[in-house]
Amino acid sequence: MQLRAIEISHADRLSACREKLEEAVYQIIEGNKVLDFTPTEIAMAIADIADDFILAASRKRAATH
Repeated sequence: MQLRAIEISHADRLSACREKLEEAVYQIIEGNKVLDFTPTEIAMAIADIADDFILAASRKRAATH
């Protein structure tokens, strides 16, 4: 799949980032044969890890202001 390049000034970087990452994330989620977890469990764990990362980043950013 050919994806558009992400430009620094691109107005919708989140959407472009998702396009770049989506296939890899689905491969991780569907890799349950290796991890011995269901795709739903894997997706929930990824979401939980991402949530923790976002919360830590927001705390770090608030501490620097």
